[in-house]
Amino acid sequence: MCIACVLLCCRGRLPEVDTSDQKLASGQRVFERRCASCHNSNGDGKTITASRFPYANLIDGKWRGDGSQASIEKQVREGHDPMPKFEGKLTDEEIRNVSAYVLALAEAAKSKP
Repeated sequence: MCIACVLLCCRGRLPEVDTSDQKLASGQRVFERRCASCHNSNGDGKTITASRFPYANLIDGKWRGDGSQASIEKQVREGHDPMPKFEGKLTDEEIRNVSAYVLALAEAAKSKP
């Protein structure tokens, strides 16, 4: 088992997001498949790959853009070094859904004590 897997298993998975909404559930699946390796499954960016980059943490309220869904969609679509672009790799719907999920992660983190 790799060390990253051990670290992820030992850490609590927070924050929790209500994914009863089908779009958020779809966004979560895309996030887990394409984003969690850098941003961590909980969005905190504490991974071996990305922890040294200032915007890897998606739940601290610090955004490269203005933190709107449109800004997040643009980031996912176009990328910004070191983040790769996902245009052509994800559908427009997947980009919208994962952006909504990222916002939901950030909101859930803000509401945690």
